[in-house]
Amino acid sequence: MTRLMGMERLRSTPSTATSEDVPSLPSALEVPDNRRQAVPLLDRLNALRSEGVTPDEVASFLDGLVRPLGPEESPRSRADLLLKVLEDERLCTLTTSDGRQVGGAALEALQELGFPFALEVTPTMLARVREHQAAARPMTGIPGGLGAAVASAALVWAVYLPTVPAEYKIWLSVLLLGPVAISALARWGDLPSLHRIANLAQWLVGLACLLAAFNTEKVSTTLTLGFAGVLAHLSAWLLRNGPSKGPPPPEPER
Repeated sequence: MTRLMGMERLRSTPSTATSEDVPSLPSALEVPDNRRQAVPLLDRLNALRSEGVTPDEVASFLDGLVRPLGPEESPRSRADLLLKVLEDERLCTLTTSDGRQVGGAALEALQELGFPFALEVTPTMLARVREHQAAARPMTGIPGGLGAAVASAALVWAVYLPTVPAEYKIWLSVLLLGPVAISALARWGDLPSLHRIANLAQWLVGLACLLAAFNTEKVSTTLTLGFAGVLAHLSAWLLRNGPSKGPPPPEPER
């Protein structure tokens, strides 16, 4: 009996452990506040309006444009924000360290919202974005491509101009320099289809020079035309890269 009473006392003794005795989760497992709450897009836009904005702040805003709409954000509010960006010429010119422009990104984001928001882009906004995109477009390869084409044409002229009739001399010049001029202008003007055609014509001009070099008997003429063909192909290669951003956005329907 005594033993049973002792066992009952042990079972009925309340636990003295408190919540303070339970080990807490390591702090490393806690989610930081800056990850719980994303920075609103409007706050990122306000950061761009301040003086001394950094490329990282510009990149942060552009990263926010590609995120889906938040729970309290409607397509109408997003479109209004993008239209405000496109109305501000200074904001449109801001660029990230990798060359992305705010104006072009805002225009693309507005077009992705679809009807009717994409139709609210005015011709002035569209012209502003295109102007800044053209000004920021890299000209790498164009000077070298033009120089190689001129050198190639000079070598061909040295061979054929003394023997070509006067009425054909101008056509020979157009054949040699026309494709490279169109290719350079199309690349600068963001016309990918025209650029591809002109660049293909450059390769064909170089191939014609090489074929003419193999069909001559004079060694000097062969070397001259062969070198002209190599320079024509070099020009085509330097100008091969077309517009990096694709064709210009379509005009909004009215």
